[in-house]
Amino acid sequence: MNNPTHTTTAAAVDEVTAPVVHGTIILSAVETAWNEIRRRFTDVPGISVTVPPTAGPQDPTKCTALRTGRHFIRNGQPTMELQVSSGTLGLGGHPLMEGLLHHAAHGLALTRGINDTSSAGRWHNKHYGRLAREVGLTPPTRAAKFVGLSHCPLADPEDWSEVIAALDAAAAVQLQATVKSAAPPRTGKTTYRFPIICACAPLPRRQHVTPFFFRQGPLLCGLCLAKFRPADDDVQPTQATEDDA
Repeated sequence: MNNPTHTTTAAAVDEVTAPVVHGTIILSAVETAWNEIRRRFTDVPGISVTVPPTAGPQDPTKCTALRTGRHFIRNGQPTMELQVSSGTLGLGGHPLMEGLLHHAAHGLALTRGINDTSSAGRWHNKHYGRLAREVGLTPPTRAAKFVGLSHCPLADPEDWSEVIAALDAAAAVQLQATVKSAAPPRTGKTTYRFPIICACAPLPRRQHVTPFFFRQGPLLCGLCLAKFRPADDDVQPTQATEDDA
């Protein structure tokens, strides 16, 4: 005979597990990666990592994504604030590593008193390009419209392979926690599916999958080439008649 009290307690725990796990993983993964960046580039300031309410993925190389633009003095040293959502972490280690190095270059500018942007932080000038190259990014040969030298890919991903692998591992745990919290208990042959979305803009593509199918491996969108992730903001499982397996 089932214990109603036990069932209610377990359900309550499941409801809070995902956001708590997400926040812990994000903070740990990003701070660990940033510590490695600071070990290699001592002028990069410290960070204060916060997790925003939204879980949607954002391009981590955009200044409106990870970096809030706020900075302050902590223990006598300049400190930058970075906001990282669970969805952004779910994009994978490589783009997040590029994003962290992007903001590390801004950190060098902050520490050294260099004006590396204009137009409310959108235009990245030649000073930013030089700092980006210093931290291991490759500035574009020509400035892009509106953002200048903002988009700088990793010069040598292998040089950061261990950090990227750690970020990927954190993303995998985060996604697994999301799926666990999104999938309601199964009864009999009934299969519950939950929605997943890609990063297509302005409207992401959406499909419903079973937890078993999602756990088998990454699902990539053929248009934006990003990994599908659980739609955290709208998890409404639907029923099917076939077995999950």
